[in-house]
Amino acid sequence: MSLKNTFFVGWQDDGHPRLPFDRLLKKYNIKPEIWPFIAFASFAYAFNVYKAIGLVLPDFHHESGAVMLRQLWEVSLNLHWIERDSNKRAQDFCNYTIMEFRKCVQKSGDSSPLQGFDDATNRFQAEFRFQNKRGKNQTHSNFAASTVQQRAEELGDPWQSDYALLYYLASMHAHGAPGAILHQHFVQQSKSPEAKEKDSTALIAYMSMKILIEDIRLLVRQGLARDSKAADDVFRDVLDIQNKEA
Repeated sequence: MSLKNTFFVGWQDDGHPRLPFDRLLKKYNIKPEIWPFIAFASFAYAFNVYKAIGLVLPDFHHESGAVMLRQLWEVSLNLHWIERDSNKRAQDFCNYTIMEFRKCVQKSGDSSPLQGFDDATNRFQAEFRFQNKRGKNQTHSNFAASTVQQRAEELGDPWQSDYALLYYLASMHAHGAPGAILHQHFVQQSKSPEAKEKDSTALIAYMSMKILIEDIRLLVRQGLARDSKAADDVFRDVLDIQNKEA
């Protein structure tokens, strides 16, 4: 499916992406289709979050690091989930920006622009609308029309086990919940030794590196990067830990 057949907010009128993905696609001799674009864009986003984590952890700001770890994990989860059915899911990923833009207009307090917008995008919006058991019209809350947990379970490990380990705890940090502020008291009864880890910064660093390795491997697997040798050399200690765990 070509990028030109995908509708999503933020695309330039001339049909060219805002970042130099055309040069990356040309370098790897890849046709300008949706999946390579989403893969490159998602990895760039994930890598920026990874770099931001590296800025806060040296000063032991594990609270902010946990929030960014969830951000890194979820964008990476989506990337790997899209890979399973890249044509359909990458298209939905782009098209869902229509629903997000529509909600922003609604929140603005002036919904007058929506009539023309809805007329123009009705076919795309229909993909994300459904009727619940009571017959009420509703809109899916995300592009995947499934929960984060469902996506993690579909992918299996390491995503499924990582979800159980970090997602709930990281989400509490994102919301400033009591369980985050009173973290050590909250996790005392946890069966997971990782969750009870007192050096939270070390755990966040390890998890973020492990996630980035998975993203790099995806690019290599899809032919979007030549190899992972340079990354393997950088993350050698993390890979050794993974191999021991396996």
